[in-house]
Amino acid sequence: MSINLEPVKLGNAEQYIEPLQSTSLQRLVDEGAVYVPQALNSSQFATLRALLDRVLLHDVNTAHLAARLDAALAHGTADSLCFTAPHFHAFDYQLGLNELDIMARLSTGFAFAELTPEIQDAMLGLVASKDLTSRKLDLALWIDDLRHNTAASLALSVE
Repeated sequence: MSINLEPVKLGNAEQYIEPLQSTSLQRLVDEGAVYVPQALNSSQFATLRALLDRVLLHDVNTAHLAARLDAALAHGTADSLCFTAPHFHAFDYQLGLNELDIMARLSTGFAFAELTPEIQDAMLGLVASKDLTSRKLDLALWIDDLRHNTAASLALSVE
């Protein structure tokens, strides 16, 4: 009896698993179950969703609103959001969201989106009172503008 000691070349697991995972993910994206940010990176998008959850007072689908806002920024159609105040550009959102996230990481060790709602509210209160500031922009004013512009957009889209 002879035994063949040559390794059998079957391929690696990634060769078989990767196409299935990417196909499933692509199907979820195509069906709208998963939103892939276009103008913002995933961290900025998570921060935007968390921020909208904290600053909007009524029950709103912030995931849908954040996706609409990101898509409008990516396509340069911020007008489609019905904002009545001066429009922000994608860079303004990226900068504001990055600054908020950096401040959260420096203060707590966690990203803003990973904080509990109570800690997020406390942090936003410190920003509003200007006890927590950023060198790159007036974050309190930026958040206030975001809140008012988003509320105006929601009011106009309901009418």
